[in-house]
Amino acid sequence: MLDLMQHIALRCAPARAVLMGLALAGVLAAGISLVAFEAAKGDLVLFPALVVLLWSVLGVVFIDLFARIPGAPEAGGGWRRWMRGLLRRLYWLLAMGFLILGLIAVDVSFSIAREWFNDRAPIGQDK
Repeated sequence: MLDLMQHIALRCAPARAVLMGLALAGVLAAGISLVAFEAAKGDLVLFPALVVLLWSVLGVVFIDLFARIPGAPEAGGGWRRWMRGLLRRLYWLLAMGFLILGLIAVDVSFSIAREWFNDRAPIGQDK
């Protein structure tokens, strides 16, 4: 699984600059919506900006974290083999944490989208 994650991170590495640009756009849009607009109008820009910011930051973190995973330890390496095995176990722990973080991000994104759609619903409409 670690090798697959490294392969995906290396394939997505060229998109890192685009993701950083999207994160910057999300921060700017969220900041402008908080400062320049009234509450209800600002939320129409703020919620999508937060989702874009969340996923672009997760993408950059994924690429940075999993692009350089140490290889599997070779037989008969002594303490270097032990250290490399320990590092791979640490990356397994990070991978599981990142998977949980991704699931939390999906839940947060759905919550934000639900609020955004509720804000756009006509007033006085019964649910």
